[in-house]
Amino acid sequence: MGETYKHIILRGFFKVLLILLTILIFGEKHVIAAQPKDTIKKDTLQEKTVNLYLDCWFCDTDHIKRQIDYVNYVRDRQDADVHIMVTTQRAANGGRRYSVFMMGQREYSHLQDTLRFNVGPNASDEERRQQVLHAFKTGLTPYLLKTPVWKNLEVDYSKPSETEETKDKWNYWVFEISSNGSINGEESTNSYNIGGRIEADKVTKDLKLEFDAGGNYNRTIYEVNSKTITSIHRNYNLQGLAVKSLSQHWSAGGSAAMLSSRYMNIEVLTSASPGIEFNVFPYSEATTRQLTFLYRPEFIYAAYEDTTIFNKIREQRIRERLSIDYEIKKKWGSINFSLNASHYFHDFSKNRLSFNTSVSLNLVKGLNVNFHGGASLIHDQLSLPKGDATTEEILTRQQQLATDYSYYTRFGISYTFGSTYNNIVNPRF
Repeated sequence: MGETYKHIILRGFFKVLLILLTILIFGEKHVIAAQPKDTIKKDTLQEKTVNLYLDCWFCDTDHIKRQIDYVNYVRDRQDADVHIMVTTQRAANGGRRYSVFMMGQREYSHLQDTLRFNVGPNASDEERRQQVLHAFKTGLTPYLLKTPVWKNLEVDYSKPSETEETKDKWNYWVFEISSNGSINGEESTNSYNIGGRIEADKVTKDLKLEFDAGGNYNRTIYEVNSKTITSIHRNYNLQGLAVKSLSQHWSAGGSAAMLSSRYMNIEVLTSASPGIEFNVFPYSEATTRQLTFLYRPEFIYAAYEDTTIFNKIREQRIRERLSIDYEIKKKWGSINFSLNASHYFHDFSKNRLSFNTSVSLNLVKGLNVNFHGGASLIHDQLSLPKGDATTEEILTRQQQLATDYSYYTRFGISYTFGSTYNNIVNPRF
């Protein structure tokens, strides 16, 4: 009886599949036969307007296509008359500063512009979406004026309300308090996690102050072969940063921090570090490119929970650090690279060298390649506890292990081909 039902279900499934395939095949043929070859419906492709390539991974593309339906959206930047690239940076008040780069191509190559605006930290998703949309609409106007579409454009101006300028009673300070928690469980394991953070920032053109304190506690219980294993992870930190702008290329400042981590065998670690930074490019160009060199000597005091492999329960050390960061974002993609080197003065063999990189390239039409990776040479694990970690501590990652290196990598490749235009918005299913 069970086999009979199974056969009925399978036959029904294949019948439905056959009907769907018939509709798709013959329906598509009917559509193709009804239209001349190499033509596209009028509601799909606008005649005599600009082709637009939108380079914005966080934008609501469907909403933009609905609201700005008088341009042609192309899937490859090389087919575009206008390339719009959008970048964001965190603003001093906790909001975001948007930079919209309007880049004309081909016969519009002489039209280049950049629109910048801020969105407050309390703005809703809809408010952010509307401001981005407004920037696109206004920014496209110079290009549309070169086409017959200008006859259907309307220009309107909303006069800002005349409000008296008020003094900022917070003097540019922004505060944030957050907390989080979770509970997870199943038959053989259960865990809970609690954490919280307090932040206070003040950012002006000449001064940057950042302070934050946070902590996290995680407890997980495993039931394995009638045996109970408890894993506890906890860490607490307090840190501050002060930076003074010296010029368009130079900055100076300092930082201080306090850390406690059971995983790292650190009962308490305090550090103080002055620093100076040089940017090869002006800081005003940081949204599209920057190459910075940051040098920091650091003074450290550490007290450990257990005696370390160097027979220390507490110690004072001095080290120096050099960080090199390079970032660039262009029409063809983006590149990010960072190199960090450090060593302790009491023993130069106690050092670390790390690099991280991410590359996203779209050099050939339809072909995108991206790569993310990093590696570290590690010779400065001063806090490792004496003695070997147990199997339970290793499997539940309760203790940091000795290592000479670490690495990670991920990569992807994609190739898109087919219709040049993608104006249609279809939200079904």
